[in-house]
Amino acid sequence: MLRPSRRAAFFALGALLIPVVAGCGNPIKRESANVFPGTPAYDKRVGNFKITPEQAYRIAREAGQTDRQLQHVSRRPTAIVKRWYVFSIPQASGAQLQGYHVNGDDGTVKFHREKKYIPPGRG
Repeated sequence: MLRPSRRAAFFALGALLIPVVAGCGNPIKRESANVFPGTPAYDKRVGNFKITPEQAYRIAREAGQTDRQLQHVSRRPTAIVKRWYVFSIPQASGAQLQGYHVNGDDGTVKFHREKKYIPPGRG
């Protein structure tokens, strides 16, 4: 028979472990950070934004009026990375991160110079 102090410790440990063990069979499905136009995940993400893709394009266009590279940027976002629409020079597949990023929640715009590339299907 366990002593009262050990019994309390044993039950406390059991109470902590039950939720951990119960959760092992039910993995949490994480949303991909990167989504591409034409996919259900893209449509779902756009539906959760305050700013539409068309509004985001106008915001990016206003921010980059003097930027010659904006002439080559697609009118449609090439991807959404987390909560940001990405407007960059279109690739055959995937998305280049260099370009204008417009926040889908508040319309904040930033220009990213990084020359990274997201292959399609990579989240």
